Amino acid sequence: MKLFERFRNRIHESIALGAFMSAALTLQIAWISNLLVHRSETVRDLFNILPSIGPISGLYFKTIIAYVFLFGLSVLFFKGRDCSVWRGRVFGFFYISIVMFFVLTMPVVYEFSVSVSE
Repeated sequence: MKLFERFRNRIHESIALGAFMSAALTLQIAWISNLLVHRSETVRDLFNILPSIGPISGLYFKTIIAYVFLFGLSVLFFKGRDCSVWRGRVFGFFYISIVMFFVLTMPVVYEFSVSVSE
């Protein structure tokens, strides 16, 4: 009896593409939410779920909820379809989302402001 005989050697391509697509969209949601939290006091107060932790608790909660919701939608979208057309597009969008997330969550970027003096 094999130790992992219950697990398959592979997963369906539609599920894998759904996971990558929802991760890419969640990264986009995360950097936009991060920017809004640092720019708006109202959004910061809205995301402050646990006062001892601060607005980061709301950011994590929102990204988890967004990933689960988007994963469900994307699995429904890709279910029963030929996913070979979508492979390159989804992976390209995923890589672009990773780069955008790392660049746009740097403190230099989201704390940048322009002040106009008269």
